[in-house]
Amino acid sequence: MNRPTSAFHELEARYGELLSWCELLEAIADFLPCRVNERLCGAVADGLLPLLLTSHRLEEQIGSDWLGAIMSGSERSETENHLEAGRRVNLESGEDVVEVLQALQGCRCSLSFDAVNYLLRSFFCGLRRHIAAQRRIIRRIDAASRIELDVA
Repeated sequence: MNRPTSAFHELEARYGELLSWCELLEAIADFLPCRVNERLCGAVADGLLPLLLTSHRLEEQIGSDWLGAIMSGSERSETENHLEAGRRVNLESGEDVVEVLQALQGCRCSLSFDAVNYLLRSFFCGLRRHIAAQRRIIRRIDAASRIELDVA
């Protein structure tokens, strides 16, 4: 079996972008309620969901192709279910973030700044944890694929 190097690199690039978005969201949260950068809110709102969906697609591709190399049976099934649930939560939370950013951009947000701050922080903290967990799995897959190539 070939190493999934290109998929790893593509996913890692998407993770880098997502972590940059997390930094932007953190900056937005840090400056509430004093300053709302409408241009920044619009840029994040426009790019966040497509980037999340691309990352999720790559995670699913790598997982379906390679989780069997590092896990068996019930462990693999449990991990797949856990990761799928995490992706679903990230996407739903991301949709909420986009909605709030669009409302902030148009100065029509009905939520308090405390609620917006909590929503943004909850999202980017959860996303950072998800990426860290995925990276641990990818390191295990990469190590297993190297061993497999050495044996072959």
